[in-house]
Amino acid sequence: MLTSFEWRVKLTMHSVDVVVPVHNQALPLELTLEGFARQTLPRDQYTLIIVDDGSTEQIKLIAQRFCKSLSLRYIRLEHSGRAAARNAGARAGSGDLIVFCDADRIPRTRFLEAHLQRARTSSETIVTGQVREMYVPNLAQNRMKARQQAVAERHDRIPQYGQLMYRLFDEKGITSSPVAWAAALSGNLAVPREAFEQIGGFDEGFRQWGFEHFEFGYRAFRLGKQFGYESQAVNVHLAHVRDRDAYVEHIRASHAYFLHKHPGPAVEKLLDFMLGYISLRQFETYAAEGRLPPSADDMPDLSEAQQDRDDGYVRIQNF
Repeated sequence: MLTSFEWRVKLTMHSVDVVVPVHNQALPLELTLEGFARQTLPRDQYTLIIVDDGSTEQIKLIAQRFCKSLSLRYIRLEHSGRAAARNAGARAGSGDLIVFCDADRIPRTRFLEAHLQRARTSSETIVTGQVREMYVPNLAQNRMKARQQAVAERHDRIPQYGQLMYRLFDEKGITSSPVAWAAALSGNLAVPREAFEQIGGFDEGFRQWGFEHFEFGYRAFRLGKQFGYESQAVNVHLAHVRDRDAYVEHIRASHAYFLHKHPGPAVEKLLDFMLGYISLRQFETYAAEGRLPPSADDMPDLSEAQQDRDDGYVRIQNF
């Protein structure tokens, strides 16, 4: 395993691969690629790998528009899910640092520079950047508004889940939390290639939207990898309205797969945390002590007012 000094030297000499999985998000992808064209990190230090996961929209045409302004590769797969798309993008690259950015997350200008600088100067293996969100209704008609807000870095915010997870880290972005893996958000995540391969990549058994990033983080945690948070590596999610019932159904199904693979209190209580039955503080306590609390069915329902007063609860629609 590389020492932090060896890792810093290696990163000084080699490049960054940015993996962007996309499925039918042509307009958000265009805005995201515009963000990468504005990066402070020199173009010759990173390569964008766009993985088209069986889209019916003209993703390849969007990618081709940026071939002159970006070092860019395009890969197309049969629709296989985000985990498989991210793995395919990682395999297609050769850079020593892999940065994952979703197609609907516009990077701020220092996004890559901050991730690379963190990798050069710290010993953490899994580094989550700061995720913010911006809601622009009817994006097709208001793309100029979205573009202007992204350039001006205005009218966005840290979503509730991010606000909770970032509490796990101190002012230097370091943590010893037993649930640090729950901060491994693959829409904004940097991992050394060597570590990514050692962890085994994302589990391609997750084919629908779900917890593949948490499961990846959990395996990294069990291998003893360190987690970090880099507040200067910012990208902005183009938030959209969700069907809450369908969202919860996806979460339950994804969690069931995760728990079957990794049975135990920490993974089991992730669902109760995500559904707002337990607080972040309780989730950490159960994970640290390795015991199960009462089931969610035995817990009192919390009103919205109670959740507002009680520290550390998350509402699933804001994840």
